Amino acid sequence: MPSLRRIGLVLALGTVAVAIFVTQWPFEYRLTTYAVKLRWARIDWSWFPRNAAGDIRFDRDFAQNLVMLVPLGVGFGLWRRAPPVRVIVESLVLGIVTSATLELAQLVTRYRYTSFPDLWRNSLGCMVGCILALAFERKRQGASEPLA
Repeated sequence: MPSLRRIGLVLALGTVAVAIFVTQWPFEYRLTTYAVKLRWARIDWSWFPRNAAGDIRFDRDFAQNLVMLVPLGVGFGLWRRAPPVRVIVESLVLGIVTSATLELAQLVTRYRYTSFPDLWRNSLGCMVGCILALAFERKRQGASEPLA
C-alpha cells in the first residue's frame, strides 16, 4: 500500500492539473496589450461580490471557489513534514500562488474572467484542506499509539 505522503503528493499534483483544465478550458488566449488592458479594467476587486440590491452574494461560485483547492491542501498536508503551524501557513501561500497563477492566466483567456474574490476563496479552501489533513494525521497517529 502506498504511503500517505505519496498519496498526498499525487492528490496535490492531480488537483493542480484538474484546476488548470477546469479554469483554462478551452485554452484560447489573447496575448495582446489591448486585450490585457481591457480585461484588467473589468476585474472585480471587491472582497465580497454584491448583488443588485447591494447585499453580499453567496452563490454557487462562492462555494465552488472555496472547494476547488481543498484537495490541494489535503494533499499538501499529507505530503509535507514540518510543524503544523508552518504547514498551514505554507498551504495558504501555496493556495495564494496557485490561485493567483490561475487568475492571471484567466486574464488572457477568452471566455473566462479574473476575480479577486476567487483568489482569496481558493486560498482559504487550500488552507482548510490542509487543516483537515493535519487533523486526520493527528487522529490516525493517536489511534495507533498503544493504550497504557
